[in-house]
Amino acid sequence: MSEDLKLALFDYDGTIVDSAIMIVKGAIEAFRMCGLPDPDPKKVRENIGKPLAIALDDYMPPGFDVTPEQISNAYRSWYAEQGKLGLQNEPLYPGLVELLNELKDTNWLIGIATNKSRIGLTNGLAKHGLSKIFDITMSTDENIPKPNPAMAIKAMNDLGVQQERCVMIGDTINDIGLGVNAGIISIGVTWGYNSKELLSSAGASYLVNDSIELSKLMKTICP
Repeated sequence: MSEDLKLALFDYDGTIVDSAIMIVKGAIEAFRMCGLPDPDPKKVRENIGKPLAIALDDYMPPGFDVTPEQISNAYRSWYAEQGKLGLQNEPLYPGLVELLNELKDTNWLIGIATNKSRIGLTNGLAKHGLSKIFDITMSTDENIPKPNPAMAIKAMNDLGVQQERCVMIGDTINDIGLGVNAGIISIGVTWGYNSKELLSSAGASYLVNDSIELSKLMKTICP
């Protein structure tokens, strides 16, 4: 492993893109496809960042002969169709593209570690013209979900980056949990779906409020 390489791993939903509208709508549509009453949108939003089947199980009503896997499959089917339509309601957060390019220009390797499906991630990156900017992308289709450290370990091994020169950046306790469990720096971004208090209590090394603060912080890490 090289002592010079440094890696910034990003979450996707709630960190790079604001996908809450699509995720909430997708959950409602999946429940309807399975003959279930609509889930509470607030609860759906609170569960963003968890592995899909676990999140759906958290707000599935009792008394129905439907499994979380069935709802998950319905959700993925709906989301795949939306991907063909361009995912109109998943805007990038301000300054994120500029930040990613800045990191690349200053010799950072960049990657994605997401609990999103591979097809959802692929469609989202393509929509925003980000398919080729990342050095590695990982989803739960081929990895153990966060907060398990498997994605960070894979990225460090595949790219040859030392543990102390790897950073996890995300908006939920699952992102911070991955960082803590992998023994790497974790940065909580407050523009996503979990509060500052939750991110701090999960063990975030740093908290930032916007892409400008994140850019300044990254200049001080792994010089």
